[in-house]
Amino acid sequence: MKIGIDLGGSHVAIGLVDDNHEIIEKRTYYMNDKGTGTLENYILSSIVHGVNEILDSTGYRLSQIDSIGIATPGNPKDGCIRNVVNLGIKEFDIANKLTEALGGNTLNINIKLENDGKCAALAEKFNGSLKEYDDCVFLCIGTGIGGAAFLNGKFLKPKRNSGFEFGHMIIKKDGERCNCGNNGCFEAYCSKRKFKDQMQKILGINEYIGASELTKIINENMKNEQVTKLLEEYVDNLAIGISNIINILEPEAISIGGSMSHYENLIFNRLREKIYSGEYLFNKENPPKILAAQSGNDAGIIGATLL
Repeated sequence: MKIGIDLGGSHVAIGLVDDNHEIIEKRTYYMNDKGTGTLENYILSSIVHGVNEILDSTGYRLSQIDSIGIATPGNPKDGCIRNVVNLGIKEFDIANKLTEALGGNTLNINIKLENDGKCAALAEKFNGSLKEYDDCVFLCIGTGIGGAAFLNGKFLKPKRNSGFEFGHMIIKKDGERCNCGNNGCFEAYCSKRKFKDQMQKILGINEYIGASELTKIINENMKNEQVTKLLEEYVDNLAIGISNIINILEPEAISIGGSMSHYENLIFNRLREKIYSGEYLFNKENPPKILAAQSGNDAGIIGATLL
């Protein structure tokens, strides 16, 4: 048995995963509920609380857990979360803090960290949308944009940093400022947060609304020129970023996951049409398949247990 933890831009999800790589039980905690304490303390307390609740509920003991994998944004290294720009975390020694909180020196569990986009990619490659492809890319679009690549079936992993920061490709010189401090990043234009915030502003929606309901409202307002313009601009910017990836790596398939996958019915066919037109591609014949991730928001949890 393993525990997978997905640290996202808006939530912390903890799952108990069996030997068949299926989630037996899961708990999710949201960053908006952190209260007055630090985000680091909230993340740590959420993980500890979630692990203990899951173990109590399932009857397992901590000693029966083989490993704990943590999928995190940024550039994790040596047990530390580093440079998580969307959460404002510069460095947090989560592995040691979690070891202390769960039992200190008596805890004999290997804690592994990896970038969340890489973890989700491993899940999709292992038994998801990318299982049948040797040369492929996973693109995780949520609060930010991350991902990973496989060539000849091999997971590409740079030595120095996590790499494959697709979200921080510059797609517009002197463009909008990104949370990373640079201007014109792919993420600044095509994150799910950006799309949703802009669309809700146009539609005058101030309260929280889920993807299915927002999609329904957008479809009902297709005669609104602001709505259609934003949709076209978003898809165009998304196609530019993805075409850059295609031109560099020439994958057989690209799978899109993260919370943006909840807008599949609204976005994906428009995106395919734009990319397959070849407008931004060097090799215009036989473009890669554009797929929807199959593991959904559980990909980070499952992938973290594959480290």
